[in-house]
Amino acid sequence: MKLFARAKQDALPERRSGPRTRVDCLAKMLMPSGDRPGRLFDISANGARFHTEVPPAKGSSGILDWTVHEAYCHVTWSAPGMCGVTFDKPLNAKALRDTIDAAAAGALGAASADNDVSPHPSGQARPTRLPC
Repeated sequence: MKLFARAKQDALPERRSGPRTRVDCLAKMLMPSGDRPGRLFDISANGARFHTEVPPAKGSSGILDWTVHEAYCHVTWSAPGMCGVTFDKPLNAKALRDTIDAAAAGALGAASADNDVSPHPSGQARPTRLPC
């Protein structure tokens, strides 16, 4: 018996119940305290990452509205410039597919992030992205 033996830590469980798909589309978080304009960064049937200048606090609720759909959601985490939301009800497959088809955004490598000038599928210029 080892008195001061370290207990093995269990691996952290995966918090997401489904894979996220990278998207890039205008969105707005509708809240009683005021609307928060921003962009969807990624999405799954159960949640999304939302980029906005002043993200709502963890635990806030609102309606995430984007061009294809809207969903009631809860903020599960918040960081400067972005937050993660969990949808109250999972998106139906058609709404998810329509969002991905309308706003699909490919992953950018760090080398191409500064010189990506390809047009967005909607015809709008892509936003400037910085490598992480």
